[in-house]
Amino acid sequence: MEEVEFKFSVDWTQPAFFCGLDVHKYELAVAIYSKDDSQSEFLKTNVFSTDSAGLRRFWQFVKKYRPRGFVMEATGIYHHVIYRFLQKMRAKVHWPFKILVVNPADASGIPGRQKFDRIDAENLAKYLSMGLFRDGKPIIEVLEDIKAIFRTAARIEKDRTALKNRVKKTLDRVGIRPRGLNLNYEWVREFLHHYIEQNLTLGECLKEIHLNPTILKEHRNKILKNLKKFFPYFEFSLTSAQKAIIRQDLVELDFKTARKSLLAIEIDHMMLDRPGLRQYAHVLSSIPGISPFSAVWILAELGNIQRFPRKRQLLAYCGCCPRIVSSAGKVYSAHISRHSNAYLRTIFYNAAVVTCNLVKKDSALKEYARHVTARKGSYSMKLVYCIVAAKIVKIVHAVLRDNVVFEPDHGISIRKQSSSYGSDDFTISDRKLIRRARNSLKRVNEVANIGLLGEHSLKLAEQLESILQRKKFSD
Repeated sequence: MEEVEFKFSVDWTQPAFFCGLDVHKYELAVAIYSKDDSQSEFLKTNVFSTDSAGLRRFWQFVKKYRPRGFVMEATGIYHHVIYRFLQKMRAKVHWPFKILVVNPADASGIPGRQKFDRIDAENLAKYLSMGLFRDGKPIIEVLEDIKAIFRTAARIEKDRTALKNRVKKTLDRVGIRPRGLNLNYEWVREFLHHYIEQNLTLGECLKEIHLNPTILKEHRNKILKNLKKFFPYFEFSLTSAQKAIIRQDLVELDFKTARKSLLAIEIDHMMLDRPGLRQYAHVLSSIPGISPFSAVWILAELGNIQRFPRKRQLLAYCGCCPRIVSSAGKVYSAHISRHSNAYLRTIFYNAAVVTCNLVKKDSALKEYARHVTARKGSYSMKLVYCIVAAKIVKIVHAVLRDNVVFEPDHGISIRKQSSSYGSDDFTISDRKLIRRARNSLKRVNEVANIGLLGEHSLKLAEQLESILQRKKFSD
């Protein structure tokens, strides 16, 4: 009789298994961990690629253990693919499991221990089995897309500022330095486009515009109104190389301006299909210093306000609270924390600057800004802006928590909130800016020898033209 080796039938579902994931750009380190009632530990590790085939092999590796939870560190954007894959698999299987994306600071290992991917995954699985983790920021695809668009627009705006500075620097080398020459104004850009195409001095070019009413007809009054700014520089002229540099910078500036307008239009399209998000954006834009553009960006960066039960947590996340330094039993408040969301910190700081210097309408927030300025003095305005920014963050927490518009006279007179939030006409794009961007792209397309840029600019101009023909966006 042939002898057959006896094998146990292993039921992997009895002990509680937990899975730790150490996510990288091209690979995924996996650790399966369990501890039974005999205090014996089970640990199995493996590494997979993050492409489609690798994720399928990863699931074949872990599904027989039926883990009760998967945990991974937040890695910027690389963990999004793994999170979506696990959500998809959770809808197909018959056992429930948690998916946690935790703060890397909460998952740090023992100081001085050598860092290794499989060890990191092992630690994550062990910490999860002990219940030491709490879920971090949930991944909401729509808000992630809107956040990516806003960050792209911020990079474009930095490029636009650099281009405007380069144009001014080229004019400075010649000696043309009129005060208040703002390249954000359309008439300034149109005048420079016309000037670099002429072999004339600055004075001769302006004289020609003055004598010929057909030249720059739409901007002629603005140019003549600012004629005194150019008087001291009438004798200066540009070389052919300087004209070529300015021409290239202006063309690129027009192209990037149109790109930013198209991004704003894309956000408006996304907002039109989401009335709840549009209502929250309208609520935020009622706060002095926060524009509709900034309001939607804040919502994309924050996510669900329920993540911050207390306003102190939101202040810390936005970087609007001071660092605490403790030494010799004494506690000091240092500079504002840099370990925070840099975009939100910038938005709220700029909102405080606008509230203190540019907002004219009286409100409780404006009165608070005046009081802080008088108390701290004009010599420490940065401190004033930080204090006002913290106040704005507290107001944002309150209006999002209660879903009510900002009450300018809060504390003075309580008025009944209107049931209408203006959600039907809330947009962050402006028809005038779209029209200017379209005209700029048409001018870009007319530049000779521009190659593929000309084709792309023409397509973008056609998109802007189709947007202007629609009636969904309010004037």
